[in-house]
Parts: sequence; structure tokens; C-alpha cells
Amino acid sequence: MSNINRLLDMIAAWGRQDLNAVMTFIHDDIEWNNSGGFRAPVKGKAAMREALEQMASTIAESRWRLFDYVEDGDNLWMEGADEFILTDGKRVAIPYMGMLEYRDGVIHRWREYYNGYLHTTQHKTGVVAPEAEVMLDRPVITGPKA
Repeated sequence: MSNINRLLDMIAAWGRQDLNAVMTFIHDDIEWNNSGGFRAPVKGKAAMREALEQMASTIAESRWRLFDYVEDGDNLWMEGADEFILTDGKRVAIPYMGMLEYRDGVIHRWREYYNGYLHTTQHKTGVVAPEAEVMLDRPVITGPKA
């Protein structure tokens, strides 16, 4: 199976909020920098599960869009947008670029780069910035169709 297909399967599991299935795609020694650099990376599968459980507890609906990717051996670069409807009704949409490094068919290193200001502001206000909104209407590989 290609790494993009593994990622698409993981995205589908996350959309169902099936954390057990999501964790089957994660290496025991995962290092996940999902904060765009404004927080320390999550290290280890147990810590990642804890982070995802915390995240899932605040999300009513997930619309993880993947727009484009490049796969080269065990490396997968991706461009997309994470869009969430939070349990308090707020809507958050964050365009990102990311890099996955696979080992033994599972994600070993995961780095995402995005605008932390958009993240923080939208979590407070629930209003998606116009600059982010226009990026949601691109054709998708997976996620809500534009």
C-alpha cells in the first residue's frame, strides 16, 4: 500500500473519531510537531494518543481536507486544511503544509507548518479568517467537496 493511501485511510478514521484505528497508522516512537512550531513536539505513541483524545473531545465535526501531495519513498509531503466544528459551535479552518516520514509502513515523524495566529484567533472567535476561507474551495483529494 502506498503511503498516500495509508494517510487517506487514517484521515477517514479520524473523521469517524475512531482513535483506535488512527493509532494503527502511528509508530511507537512517533514525533509529532503539529503546532507550527509554537509548542513542543509530542513524542511517543502514548503521548500522541493523549493529545488526540484531548483534541477529539473538543471537536464535534472534522473536515480534514487534503489538496495535494508528493510521495517519495518513505516521505510524504502534503498540503491541506484542517477544518473543525468545535463542541461549542465555533468553526476553525487552518491551511497547512506537512511532512510525514514513514517507517515500517506507519508514521514515524510528522511535521505541520501553519499560521499560529489563525489557529489562536479562530479558536477564540469561531470566525474563519477570509484569508483561510478562500483556501478551502480548492479541489480535494479527500474531504468535503468544494
